Amino acid sequence: MYASQVHAALAIEAMEAGVNVLIEKPMTMTSKDVDAILQCKKNTGMMVGVIHNWLFDRCVLEAKALVERGVLGEVMSVEIETLSLPSGFMSATEHHWSHSLPGGRLSEMLVHPIYLARHFLGENIVPVDVQVTKLGTISWMKSDELCATFKSGEKMGRVHVSFNSSREAIFLSIYGREAILKLDIINSEVTVLPRRVTSRFTRGYDSIRQAGQLTKSAIKNALVIASGKWLSGHQKYINLFADCYLNQTAPPVTVEEASQVITILEQMCQRIQKIQEAS
Repeated sequence: MYASQVHAALAIEAMEAGVNVLIEKPMTMTSKDVDAILQCKKNTGMMVGVIHNWLFDRCVLEAKALVERGVLGEVMSVEIETLSLPSGFMSATEHHWSHSLPGGRLSEMLVHPIYLARHFLGENIVPVDVQVTKLGTISWMKSDELCATFKSGEKMGRVHVSFNSSREAIFLSIYGREAILKLDIINSEVTVLPRRVTSRFTRGYDSIRQAGQLTKSAIKNALVIASGKWLSGHQKYINLFADCYLNQTAPPVTVEEASQVITILEQMCQRIQKIQEAS
């Protein structure tokens, strides 16, 4: 895998050679590089897509369908947690390219929660506050914990990224006026918590209901895996990209959509660097 800093140069070289391009996230690290990709795409007419793979994981697709069906009512807020082990390959490898990014290892990870927040809270999210700190012992990581808040109009969301976790975990909570949706993305589990008035009875019933939903998710996952039909978000996106090419339709995530994510990422990385320089 190439470092994100050279994605633009490689994508442009491929497009100018008449090749359609699928770019891994982060598409680039700067808005300037995004503009160069967009201009080359316009000049060559090549198809360009960007892999935002968590959007195509089974439970995220299920959550999106529930939101669109109105199960949650109006979405008010989202919270996203991405927790990683300090022994993970990127973090534990001193000379891995991710550490040379603006903001370091955090920058490579941040795209995921940014596009999830846009997906469920609204496309026009704005980072309000970004805070980072260091709790781990890996000397080449200047920061290994991040908390950030976003606004979309009057609605707010929160992101927590950690590289000090005891296990890999990705949690997404979507809060609506009529229900709460809880996702465990790694284990592909979706739990719907509907509106309730708290009482001794409803607490007991709620516990049984949640246990039933988790059991149903576990059985569904086991059947999909046993049937050989399990696909990761990456695999689903690549299949969709190929279908879009054959049908001459827009890719699942366009450069134009991804460019808005990079604008937010760039702003957050600038904030991270300022904190790191001041510490």
